[in-house]
Formats: sequence, C-alpha cells, structure tokens
Amino acid sequence: MGAICMIEHSERLQNLVNDALDKGAEIAVRGSFGNLGEDAVDQFFPPTVLVNVNHTMKIMQEEAFGPILPIMKFSSDEEVIQLANDSKYGLGCAVFSGNQKRAIKIASQVHCGVAAINDFASSYMCQSLPFGGVKDSGFGRFAGVEGLRACCLVKAVVEDRWWPYVKTMIPKPIQYPVSENGFAFQQLLVETLYGISVWDRLQSLVNLLKMISEQKSPITRRKSR
Repeated sequence: MGAICMIEHSERLQNLVNDALDKGAEIAVRGSFGNLGEDAVDQFFPPTVLVNVNHTMKIMQEEAFGPILPIMKFSSDEEVIQLANDSKYGLGCAVFSGNQKRAIKIASQVHCGVAAINDFASSYMCQSLPFGGVKDSGFGRFAGVEGLRACCLVKAVVEDRWWPYVKTMIPKPIQYPVSENGFAFQQLLVETLYGISVWDRLQSLVNLLKMISEQKSPITRRKSR
C-alpha cells in the first residue's frame, strides 16, 4: 500500500472514519504498517473496512480517495440500485454477480459514466472507450470517439436538399408587428411539427390551416410617439 501525497489528506480520511464510528459504524478489519519511522507514519493510512454504514455518514457522501471500504447490506436489486444512485457523484461503478445478465441489468440502472461487470476499472485500460462521469463527477469524455470529438471544431451547415432555391419565410402572423393571434399560431405550429403522436400533429395542422384561412383582420400596428 503506497503513501498518501499530502499529510492533510490522511487527517481527512481519519475524520471520515471517526464520523462513521460516531454514527454507529464498526471497523471490521484494519491493517497496520509496523515501524515506518516518525517522518513517514503520517503519510500512510491503514486500509480500513467499515460495516454497518448508512448514507447519513460522510464516508458515504464524500469522495475519500483513500484505502477505506464501507460495506452496506441490501435486500433486493432495486434497493442496491437506489443506494448506489443516492450520491451526488457518478464516475464509475463495478457490479459483481454470479449471474452476468443480472449484473448488466443492475449496471445499466446506475447513474454513472463507466461501469465494469465482475471487474474493477478495467474500462480505463481500454482507450477506445470514452471515460468520464455524470452529476458532480463532471461532464464530457476523453478517449474513444467521443473524446476525439471534444477536440474538434464542429460546424453545422444547413441546405435545401431537394429544392435549392426555396427560401425560408417567416409566417405573416408572427412577423413584426406580431398579430393578435400570433402566440396561438406559434403554439399550433410547434404542436404540428413536434407533437407527441401523429393524431396530435394532424389535429394541430387542421387548426393551423383553419386559422390561416380565417385570418382576414388587418394587422394592428402600434403608433410611434
């Protein structure tokens, strides 16, 4: 077990353990290093396994970055998924099970950027896979196609596919100055283009055409002072 780079972090790890112990957790096993010398002992933290932990403890809500393994019991797959997702972090997970299909099903419901089945951190060694997290564990990816795209300058170009001389025109009801039924026209237009079902789109289209045909009143213009 290697040393910790910053002595202050060793104190933080011990505070996380103390908080868990104060709230009912127990140490199942803890390692020792023997005689390291006074100059080195503060930079080594003994591997610690905690049991009887829960999510009221800081160790289950904060990133430890140290050799601390908290263990929680669960009674169902649904419960363990809920416990795993009860965190503001979501970098990676590892699911171990004798039933690989069951492990894959669980991993697919854990909110994280990387998942390993019956293994740990093996995906990081495969540089063709994107690596990154969700929630407070960050956004974006490196490695893989997704990581390469992050280094690219993406440009969107729109053109008429079939009729190159067709110009996009703004419908008259929503041209400035906007008519009184401009908002209703815009709402029907959006529902026609992006309605949930085909029936909703057709119904909105009929109402939209009806509004266009009935629009006979002149556009009200505001007088400038």
